[in-house]
Amino acid sequence: MEHINDNIELEQMKEQLSVLKSKLDKEMIINDGMMRKIMRQKVKSIRRYAWTMGIVILLAIPYCTWCTRYLLQMSVWFTLVTDIFMTIALVYTYFMHKGIIANELMEGDLIEMRSKMLRMKRMQANWLKFGFPFLILWLTWFVIENMKAADARYLFIGGAVGGVIGGIIGVMNYRRIRRMATEVIKQIEEFNE
Repeated sequence: MEHINDNIELEQMKEQLSVLKSKLDKEMIINDGMMRKIMRQKVKSIRRYAWTMGIVILLAIPYCTWCTRYLLQMSVWFTLVTDIFMTIALVYTYFMHKGIIANELMEGDLIEMRSKMLRMKRMQANWLKFGFPFLILWLTWFVIENMKAADARYLFIGGAVGGVIGGIIGVMNYRRIRRMATEVIKQIEEFNE
C-alpha cells in the first residue's frame, strides 16, 4: 500500500515539475521577446538619428556652398574644403551605421548585432579624432578669411553663438547615442549568459 502511495506521489511530483518547466519556458520566451523589443526600440532610435544626420548633411552641402561662396564671398578653396568635409561626414555616417537594423534584433544573431554596435561606437569615437582638429583648422580659416569683412564682428558673434549651441547639441546627441549603444551591448551580453 505504501509503495502505491509513493508511486502516486512521484507521478504527481513529475506532473508538477512538468507544469513548472512549461511555465518557466513560457516566461523565458516572454522575457526574450521583451528584451529584444526594448533593444529594438533603442536601435531604431540610433538608426533614426543616423538618417536625420544624413538628411541634414545632404541639405547643408548646397546651403553652405551658397552661404560661403555667394553670401559671404569666401574663397573657392574654403567652399570646396567645406563641401568635401561634409561629404566625408555623410559617407562616414553611412558606414558607421551600416548593418545596424532594428529588425535583426527580433530574428537575427545577437552576437553579430553586438559586434556591429561595438564597431559603431569605435567609429564614432574615431570620428572625433579627425573631426575636432579639422574643426579647429576650419574655424581658424573662417576667421582669417572674414577678418576684413565689414560686418565681421557680427559674423563672429553669430558664429560663436551658433557654434556653442551646435556644440552643446552635438555633445548631448553623441552621449545619448553612445549610452543607447552601450545599453544594447550590455543587454545582449546579459541575454547570452
